Amino acid sequence: MSEVDLAVEQEVEANPTLDLVNALSASDFNNAGTMFKDILASKMQDTLDAEKIAVADQMFNGVEPEELDIDDGEVDAMFDAEFEENEENSTEIE
Repeated sequence: MSEVDLAVEQEVEANPTLDLVNALSASDFNNAGTMFKDILASKMQDTLDAEKIAVADQMFNGVEPEELDIDDGEVDAMFDAEFEENEENSTEIE
C-alpha cells in the first residue's frame, strides 16, 4: 500500500459519536437509538476487557490494585471537554 492509500484510509475513519449527533440532528431517531446502543456496548466491552486484565494481573502477577483518586468535578470536566470537541467536529462537517 502506498502512503496516499494509508492517508485516505485514516481520513475515512468512522466517528460513531459524530454519526450519532448527525442522526439526531437529522431526526433519524431509530438509527440514532441503534448507534447509541452500539456505542454504549463498545464502551462497556472495552471497560470489561480492561478490568479482566487488571484482575488477572492481580491474581497471577501479584500486582496491587490501583486506587483512583478522581472526583466528580474531574469527571464532569472530561465529559464537557469531549462534548465540546464533538460539537466542534459536527459544525465543521455541516
